[in-house]
Amino acid sequence: MTARLDVELTHALDRTLGAGRGLSEESLRKALRPAGDLASWVEEEPQRAALLALALDAGPAEQAAAWAASRPPAQHVVVVGIGGSALSARVFEAIAPEDGPHLHVVDTVDPATVQSLMGRLDPGATLLLAISKSGTTLETTAVFPLLEAWLRSALGDDAVARIAVVCGPEPSPLRTHAEARGYALFDVPPAVGGRYSALTPVGLLPAACIGVDPRALLAGAAEARRRCLEPLIADNPALALAAAHRAAESAGRRVAVLWPYGEALKPLGPWWAQLVGESLGKPVSGGAAGVTPVAASGPADQHSLLQLLIEGPDDKLTVFVDAPSASGPVVPEQAAELTFARGKGLGALLAAEREATEYALARSGRPSIRIRLAAADAPSIGAFVLTWQMAVVYWGRMLGVDPFGQPGVTLGKQAAQAVLTGEPADLAAKLAAHRAQPRTRSL
Repeated sequence: MTARLDVELTHALDRTLGAGRGLSEESLRKALRPAGDLASWVEEEPQRAALLALALDAGPAEQAAAWAASRPPAQHVVVVGIGGSALSARVFEAIAPEDGPHLHVVDTVDPATVQSLMGRLDPGATLLLAISKSGTTLETTAVFPLLEAWLRSALGDDAVARIAVVCGPEPSPLRTHAEARGYALFDVPPAVGGRYSALTPVGLLPAACIGVDPRALLAGAAEARRRCLEPLIADNPALALAAAHRAAESAGRRVAVLWPYGEALKPLGPWWAQLVGESLGKPVSGGAAGVTPVAASGPADQHSLLQLLIEGPDDKLTVFVDAPSASGPVVPEQAAELTFARGKGLGALLAAEREATEYALARSGRPSIRIRLAAADAPSIGAFVLTWQMAVVYWGRMLGVDPFGQPGVTLGKQAAQAVLTGEPADLAAKLAAHRAQPRTRSL
């Protein structure tokens, strides 16, 4: 395999599983019809064009690497962010060198979690990153000042060199706060939304701080960018993923499962689930679009979800993700009385379990796709990120929805503000009425 990422549809197709059990070639062709001329369509809309431009702009990666290299020594990197401002950092953490700084992502306002973190970490060995594209995110703008005060109380003005802020370039409370205190500022391109921001400083800066080369992430993304503009499904992994999921959805399979094998790939699941769920769950004429994304992890979920996938409702399309792994420790030959795996490396066991799970699904007529990464490394993860982002963009076109907005999430944010501040008044009044409703404890 020469590419950083390949998509195999073999076990999703009728010709493999049997007529009527998988996806037909006609269903894939039908799904592809709305795609049209991909290259011109992508470039005609600012958000799509901005997403593709990220892979070709080395500037933010160089800036992130330079800031990380110039900081005082650190054993801990604390990221305060939520949603897309947190999930990509966790993805990159999984491929970070073991001897690098430890990442701590604070994507909660749970008081016990925040207090525990301040009690455990040494301020003099900590970097603090606040990430919010809007610069107004409730969780970030509430928790960051607590951790900032903790750091400054211990270090005084020396804390400034350990703090950076990532936000949009437009005026915002977070940006004004950072400028007034002299913190390093990194911009998120205005046309790039949170769940599409992994290849901006939102993801690149935490990656650099924990020892992952942000330039290598972009190198993999640049290769994926080229392939994701190819006109044929056989050459375009993003188009293949989009068409397969759209065809599956049309056939009633409205649950999508991403099933990575290997701990370094496990965090891809939650990142992907946000991307798919928030991008595609939208109203359409006559109903609603979208699938339910389920993030699995192999081999653990062979012992929880596999029974449902094999003998439960046939409403799912599973996507396996794997990469070659080292053989690793070998099960001792003396363990013959315990296991038939004696003499096998743990890497071989991991590969065998993925193959066996794929086979079990195929034997039951349940379709699956395989994404093969060249390695669990920065270029391959960069390729995965951009490929899935473009797959969701194409998938949105096939569904007829805007994959960039999230009006449902916006209402929840406004409601939280109304609970805390009483503004806007009309929404606060509706919430008061909601709160006053009698609570039914039983029927």
